[in-house]
Amino acid sequence: MSSAAKVAIVAGVGPGTGAAVARAFSKIGYSIALLARREESLKPVQDEITAAGGQAISFPTDISDAESVKKTFQELSQKLPGPVEVAVFNASGSFIKKDFLELDPQDLNKSLRVSAMGAFIFAQAALRQLEKTGKGTLIFTGATASLKGSSGFAAFAPAKFATRALAQSLAREYGPKGIHVAHCIVDGIIDTPMTRQRVGDFKEGEVIDPNDIAATYVSLHQQSPSCWTHELDIRPAKEKW
Repeated sequence: MSSAAKVAIVAGVGPGTGAAVARAFSKIGYSIALLARREESLKPVQDEITAAGGQAISFPTDISDAESVKKTFQELSQKLPGPVEVAVFNASGSFIKKDFLELDPQDLNKSLRVSAMGAFIFAQAALRQLEKTGKGTLIFTGATASLKGSSGFAAFAPAKFATRALAQSLAREYGPKGIHVAHCIVDGIIDTPMTRQRVGDFKEGEVIDPNDIAATYVSLHQQSPSCWTHELDIRPAKEKW
């Protein structure tokens, strides 16, 4: 594959949605920049894409730290010099469920640090790249908590609300400039090895296949500018909502 191939950046790469999104864009010809805090989360995905004939490079990054993200994007531009056309913010932050009076202010801070500040920092860096060609797609992965502050989620939900608000503002600012900004509400359990280990097997329609999430993200990127989707609900058929 040419070193100047178009580039997709995926932040928050793990064995579920992040890995699936990276594989999906690799299959349609993108070089993939893989971002996550821990290198051990990145290497299996990089190896899998490379073994399949694609190009992927890992960039251990603290998405909530501006200097870390700046350094990553500088390295990324050198190692993957092709135009950036896709950026996916899939970092989830701290999933904290506690009774409200048991929460510490730092619990909220942990959630906000990734889902609000991290999304802000990543979006700024990604949009600087997307603006160079005046096209492309920025996708944010949301959750049930993006819309609904359920009992026990007083630290998690405000952070996911913040990601959604950021996505709305950016869609209104950058849509007229040719850049598609989308927010996806993943409302349901995602089928991952960790989920199966914790909960057990599932029947069809009870959980979300991360490969189907990835296919949805590719579809969003491929939409015509005459018919862009900004916000999309993703849930399994049997999910109660």
